[in-house]
Amino acid sequence: MKPVGCWNAMIVGLAVHGNSKEALELFASMEKRIDQARPNRITFIGVLIACSHQGLVDKGREYFYRMINEYNIVPDIKHYGCMVDLLSRWGFVDEAHQIIKTMPFDANSVLWRTLLGACKIYGNMELAEESFKRLTELEPLTDGDFILLSNVYAEAERWNGVEAVRNEMIDVKVPKKPGFSQI
Repeated sequence: MKPVGCWNAMIVGLAVHGNSKEALELFASMEKRIDQARPNRITFIGVLIACSHQGLVDKGREYFYRMINEYNIVPDIKHYGCMVDLLSRWGFVDEAHQIIKTMPFDANSVLWRTLLGACKIYGNMELAEESFKRLTELEPLTDGDFILLSNVYAEAERWNGVEAVRNEMIDVKVPKKPGFSQI
């Protein structure tokens, strides 16, 4: 199996479908055959997804910096997104926030929303409010962001915050998408 695309398809496919251990083992095999296929940007997206799904935070950090220092790959928004997901998912919300702040380009709504979701899980009120503020600058009328912030306040039993968010939704006329079921 020589083309890097074949390696990437298998690594990413395994990672996305929860087979992180196998994805990382395949990456290790790929590195042993570096003369046949050199890891590229897509390879490292798969590797970082695998680390995120498995909770391998230290390994994810290691692969991210190896990608830069050993393989001379400049990370793009997707690589940073994988790192923010990895760190946020496993409770390192402040570090994820630091990555967003120090990226060489502006974060998109996906990164801020990932951080906001982690703030709900890990109860980081201050960072939740900042994430929400950034989201409203990027996508001002997204109902899910308002609901998520409201849920952060509810988790912290800050009922005045819940009420303020709900009232703001009404005041600025945030369109609420109706829920549906495919069942």
